Amino acid sequence: MLFQRINRTDPEKIFIVAKNSYATASLTVGMPVIWDYATDADGVGVTIPTAECGIACAGITVGTIASGAYGLFQVYGYNADAIVDGGTDVSAGQGLTMNAAAFELYLQSTASNAVQDQACGFALADMATSVAAATAMFVKCL
Repeated sequence: MLFQRINRTDPEKIFIVAKNSYATASLTVGMPVIWDYATDADGVGVTIPTAECGIACAGITVGTIASGAYGLFQVYGYNADAIVDGGTDVSAGQGLTMNAAAFELYLQSTASNAVQDQACGFALADMATSVAAATAMFVKCL
């Protein structure tokens, strides 16, 4: 784990290094990922959320990570770039959870799309757009 150096003007953040085991594409900034328990099951690989992922949230992608490469994922703290689905209006303070088979977060109360029992963070800004977009959130994937 990598802990951001303490600085009074920056919010605290915690990161992990993991491997992109999603064979189809690179991961980009803001994508939420789960631990790859179906293919790798090694505690290092992460992949696209699935309908069966339960509470396997691994974190939010920090940079572009090619398939098979290692990269940085945020597991705790403020993140301004998390990809949130805009199909349902999101208000600041509402829980966000993984979307089945997409690299997006959904409003936790959207039961038909939510695949986690608990939120992996909460929104820090309102969102009322019909497309997925970067939204400020507080990540809680520890």
